[in-house]
Amino acid sequence: MARNEALGYGTCVARALDARSHANTVVQRGTGSYDGSMALPNERATDVSVRQFVADSGAVTRGLRQGRAYTLTLNGEPLAKMIPIRRRRAVPKEEVFAIFAAAPVIDADELRADVEDSVSEDLRDPYEGTGL
Repeated sequence: MARNEALGYGTCVARALDARSHANTVVQRGTGSYDGSMALPNERATDVSVRQFVADSGAVTRGLRQGRAYTLTLNGEPLAKMIPIRRRRAVPKEEVFAIFAAAPVIDADELRADVEDSVSEDLRDPYEGTGL
């Protein structure tokens, strides 16, 4: 049985790419000015060649989900920046307080009067007379 069949083709490709990436270190050029605000703090983008990305895009996808940023390179030159999308689940308490600190003061009695003037309390069928 051939080595590729025993380990699986994907495993051999991943090992070959891993060995190649350590042997041929890509010189990072032009990636320092990219905005990395979406990536993990104090982490530089990892260079990934187009060939590596095509062969093992799953590893890059997992890294993006973990907050890592990547620079896609072609012949050692930066081609694209891949950064994870951050979705906030909650707004920090300090930020909420800062927003409401600048909000105008609302007089509850004045608000109630404005609502009562604007909204009718009469109930009616909105479809009356339409034939529906």
